[in-house]
Amino acid sequence: MFDFPIFEMPTIGLRMLMAINAIIHVFVSHGGAVGGSVVLALAAWWTNKKGDLAGYETVYRLLMVFFIISTSVGALTGIGMWIHANIISPNAIGGLIRVFFWKWFIEWIVFNFEVILLLFWFMTWKTKATTAEGRASSVRFGTYYAVSSWITMLIITAILGFMLTPNFDGQPWIDPEVYPGTVNYNNALFNPTWFPGLLMRTFSSIAFAAALAIMWTWLITAFSKNEEIRATKERLIKFFATIMMVTVPVAAAFGYYYLLQIPEAARAMIPTAMMTRAFADKMDLMYMIISGIGGAVVITTIIAYFSPKRMPYIAATLMVAAFMLFWGFEERTREFIRKPYLIYNYMYANGIRVTDVPYLNKVGILKHAIFVDEKDKVIKEDKSNLVEVGHTIARIECRACHTENGINGLKFLTKGWSQEAIRNRINNLPGGGTPYMAPFVGTEAEKDALAAYIASLNKRGEIK
Repeated sequence: MFDFPIFEMPTIGLRMLMAINAIIHVFVSHGGAVGGSVVLALAAWWTNKKGDLAGYETVYRLLMVFFIISTSVGALTGIGMWIHANIISPNAIGGLIRVFFWKWFIEWIVFNFEVILLLFWFMTWKTKATTAEGRASSVRFGTYYAVSSWITMLIITAILGFMLTPNFDGQPWIDPEVYPGTVNYNNALFNPTWFPGLLMRTFSSIAFAAALAIMWTWLITAFSKNEEIRATKERLIKFFATIMMVTVPVAAAFGYYYLLQIPEAARAMIPTAMMTRAFADKMDLMYMIISGIGGAVVITTIIAYFSPKRMPYIAATLMVAAFMLFWGFEERTREFIRKPYLIYNYMYANGIRVTDVPYLNKVGILKHAIFVDEKDKVIKEDKSNLVEVGHTIARIECRACHTENGINGLKFLTKGWSQEAIRNRINNLPGGGTPYMAPFVGTEAEKDALAAYIASLNKRGEIK
């Protein structure tokens, strides 16, 4: 249950820490690795088939950019994701590994193949580029790299889909007395949002990578001293724009299909997820943002396709910025709409399992916090340590989303509230217009302690 040390990130908070790492990683993994591998393999095949050696050389320079970013930023943020996830919510990672151990192990093996193939493709490109047979061989390695990169996405999206739509009829580890249904691993794996999510990510990643390739082609050709390389700008930008003309509408169609598979309660939280609670009722603004992102991609793609030679650099960067906004919003929305759960209907965002709530309400949340100092687990008879015990409860139940006085800080959210009002609010979670908040778990005495601690945050430093 709570048999792990508690990790806190003051000021910035655990949620923001994870979000920054995850969004950067998605930019690189989707645009650089999965989408980039497909786009560059296609470009290498196309230029070689056309006998366009200058274009083939430009594709190599593009590969160099993607190679450096994928093996540096991508690798660091990928490791960071694992570190953050394990220290922020070890319970959730433990639960997912128990279900998907072999899938994750296979993904790790495939990922190693992916890195080796990328290294081999990049390091041997020059030596193989001297002959037609060598170039054809190089293209094959690019294809293998693209396939292995996509397989890693295939597996990871199964786990991401499971967290949102775990398909309780198929969970192999759920208590059948609590959630009756047929125990079936395949039902859990082939959950409703896996394939729509996979296909949306596949085609939008390819489109994103094509946009990145257009931007970098513009830069590489503009600053090259080689006249033949500069001359490749028009035909390569048009080629990448052609990829976008195909993949953008397909990605949008699968995105809509994915939306339909999301649970209704989660779908209802999309406005809050995209606009925050303060602007959740500004649906017009949300539609304007979506239209703006979509319109920017469509207009810049049309410019790139019909006028690649005259395409301004600002249009190329706008195209990339639109995709980055899309992926940033997608990551935030996907994570938020699961609230108050981390694994839908199974584990709350603070790592407490739904099935444990009745028991913990009876015995108390602190009973199983074995890494907490004993003096902060028991309320004294004179209640002189009530605030300290409440602080411990906040570290267990609130730290996943709140800081003390930083981002989403408890101090600022309850400014002006009495201790009684805070207790009443805790007592009614997740109601009161905050369906994304997990319920309080623990005894009535622990509830008093948590209210006393939160109320104390705005009393510190007061002159009595």
